[in-house]
Amino acid sequence: MSADLVIRDGEVVSPAGRERCDLVIEDGRIAARVPSGTGDAAEIVEASGLAVLPGGVDPHVHMMDPGLTEKEDFPTGTAAAAVGGVTTIVEHHRSLPFVLDATVLTEKAAYLSTRSRIDFALFGGGHPDNVEELLPMWKAGAAVFKVFTCNLHGVPAVLPGRMLTLFREVAAFDGLCLIHAEDEFVTAENEERLKAAGRKDPRVIPEWRSKEAEQVAVNTVALLARLSGCRVIIAHASHPHVCDLVGRERSLGARLMVESCPQYFHLTEDEIDEWGPFHKFTPPARTAADRDGMWERLEAGDIDMVCADHAPSTREQKEVGRDDIWAAPFGVPGVETNLSMMLTGVSEGKLSLERLVAARSESPAKAYGLYPRKGHLGVGADADIALVDLGAERTIRDDDVVAKVGWTPFAGRKVRGRVTRTYVRGRLVAEDGAAIVDPGWGVFLPGPGYEGSRS
Repeated sequence: MSADLVIRDGEVVSPAGRERCDLVIEDGRIAARVPSGTGDAAEIVEASGLAVLPGGVDPHVHMMDPGLTEKEDFPTGTAAAAVGGVTTIVEHHRSLPFVLDATVLTEKAAYLSTRSRIDFALFGGGHPDNVEELLPMWKAGAAVFKVFTCNLHGVPAVLPGRMLTLFREVAAFDGLCLIHAEDEFVTAENEERLKAAGRKDPRVIPEWRSKEAEQVAVNTVALLARLSGCRVIIAHASHPHVCDLVGRERSLGARLMVESCPQYFHLTEDEIDEWGPFHKFTPPARTAADRDGMWERLEAGDIDMVCADHAPSTREQKEVGRDDIWAAPFGVPGVETNLSMMLTGVSEGKLSLERLVAARSESPAKAYGLYPRKGHLGVGADADIALVDLGAERTIRDDDVVAKVGWTPFAGRKVRGRVTRTYVRGRLVAEDGAAIVDPGWGVFLPGPGYEGSRS
């Protein structure tokens, strides 16, 4: 009996290397890897000349759904993800209402299950006053808890004493925390000084959200992680010193990981003069030397995963910051451009394709409890696949953006590498820049502490 689908004669890439073979897919999973040309199926897709990558697992997206859907929503945002070769996301708790207890988490999972084109897991929020809700959320299926060290987006900072309590609680059930690491007191001091000087120009951003603010927070969080034994990921690291601080604490036994995003590998603080509020995100882009150092840390394995931090706002919401940068919201879209931006680094010799696959798929899948179902193309894994033409060149344009806001901070950039097809559990969900599966195909992926029944 033939299988459902064969991806024929592509170059299958893993962190360990590359293999030219056929992928045989049955019932949405990888059934076999066989020599090129020998697989048989009801449908055969020729992949000669293409890289066959495990679908991206993006653990840092804000789809703003429900509550902030003028910025983004799940039907459109997961279409953008699929077009970019992303097959699983971990959605943050920043939608409204915030996910601060098990009831809201369960309701959000049910609501989004009718709206997602790709598979998804969910964050819970770790706030100063909800530590007792963390274990119930873990049992309800939260994959991770987001914690802020500064007041941001209406989310209160968790200061060090409370953070140690929170980390100890999460460590007790071997949960996971993702930390937005900018020190509240340093950023507040910077803000007071800059506003007193009457500053409203875009250069406020790297001075306000300074490298020192990030370093102070990371240093504190890393120590608390070691003292508590909690598993902790530092979110959106923006410069190499963050990686070095984490490396020091890792060597002392801390269970720490680092994520970063394409903006820290491609953009610099000098560009904010031209882009203004459309390059307002935090932590902000740093110097060209910092950018180059981030590529070195990623290739060396000091950065564990690459994600988008997809956090869109509309053009109109951003434009209010042209004359007063304080007035614009933080955040940029990025889930559909993530792979192309990072593949450009591969083509320029800054990063191996194998390291990119590790950072984009396998490492986040393992960190968030989704492996071995997600993150690789071994036998038994879900058939989540991105077919990629590594040699294709294009210029990123706002007109091509699938995300709801219709703009990108990378517009005008020449990139190399184009996703031709994306599969989720063996089903074609996107082809040549367009999503072709309806909302509802994606399923909720409960975290490792889930006590309900799993599909």
